[in-house]
Amino acid sequence: MNALVLHPDLPEAHRRAMAAHPDLLPPPPRRPAWGGRTAGDVLAALALSALCGFVPLLPALARRDRRPLLVAAAALLQAALLGVWIGYGFAAFFACGLAVQAVAAVTLLALAGESPVAGYGRRHSGRYVHARMLEPLDAALLERTVDATATVLGSPLDRDGLLDSVANRVTLPRQAWEIAETLTELTRLRREQDAARTGRVTERISTVLASQQEALTVATRALARRISALEEYARRTEEAQAVYAEWQTLQDLAEDDDAYRELLSRTARDPLAAEEVGLLSERARHLQESLRDSVEQARLAGSDLLSRKA
Repeated sequence: MNALVLHPDLPEAHRRAMAAHPDLLPPPPRRPAWGGRTAGDVLAALALSALCGFVPLLPALARRDRRPLLVAAAALLQAALLGVWIGYGFAAFFACGLAVQAVAAVTLLALAGESPVAGYGRRHSGRYVHARMLEPLDAALLERTVDATATVLGSPLDRDGLLDSVANRVTLPRQAWEIAETLTELTRLRREQDAARTGRVTERISTVLASQQEALTVATRALARRISALEEYARRTEEAQAVYAEWQTLQDLAEDDDAYRELLSRTARDPLAAEEVGLLSERARHLQESLRDSVEQARLAGSDLLSRKA
C-alpha cells in the first residue's frame, strides 16, 4: 500500500514531490552517513564520469529518455574534445578529458544518495500519514479515503466547475487529513493494547483491555461511516461523470445536425426525414436532464459530506 495523506498546509513544492514518490516515505529517522551515498555510488560515478570525460556523446545516447538538449550539448563537448586532440595533440586532449571527468564525478556524487523526498519526510514528520505507518485495518481505511478523495478531485466534473470545486479543493483535503490523524491515533492505541497483552494479564487488566477494545471498535465504526460517506460522494461523482461524458459526445454529434439534415433531405423527402433529424436533439435534451439530476445528486452528497463535523 502506498496510500499517502499530506497536511493541507505543507509547501506546494514539497507536497508535489512527496505525493510523486510515496514509496520513499517514511524515511529513516536520521539522515544516513554520507547523505546515503555508498561505495557502489562512488564506483558508478567514477565509471560514468570517465565516459563523460572522453566520450560524452555515448552516455547521452545511451539514456532511455534521450533529451535533445542533452544530446546536443554532449555532441558539442565531443566535438570540442576532438578539436583539442587534432589541434593540440593527445596530451592536451587527455588533460581536458580528465578535467571534464573530475567535474562529472563531483556532479554525479552530488546527485547520488538520498532523495530530497526523504529530507522532506523528516522535516515534515507528523504532517503526513503513510499506509506503512498504520496497522493493516487502519491502512485499509486510509487507502479507501485516498481513493475516494482522488476520484472526486480528479473528476472532469470538478475540473469544469459542475461540482462545488472551491469547497472540494479546500475542504476535502482537510477532511482526508482529519481522517488520517484519527487513523494514526487508532493505530497508536492498538499497538499500546498489543504491548499490554504481551505482559502478565490479570483479570482486572483483561477487563480494562476489553473496555478499551470496545471503545476502539466503536471509534473505528464511526470513522468507517465517515469514509463511506466520502465514498458515496465519489460514487455519485463517477455516475454523473459517465452521464457527462455521454452528454459531451452527443453535443459533438449535434454539431453535425445541419450535415445530417442536408443528407436526409437529399435521400428522404418526407416527414420521416424531419423525425430522424430531431432524434439527436431529443436524445441530447433527455441526457441533459439526466446529467442535471446526476450532478445535483453528486452535489447533494458532497454538501452533506462537507458539512459534517469530524
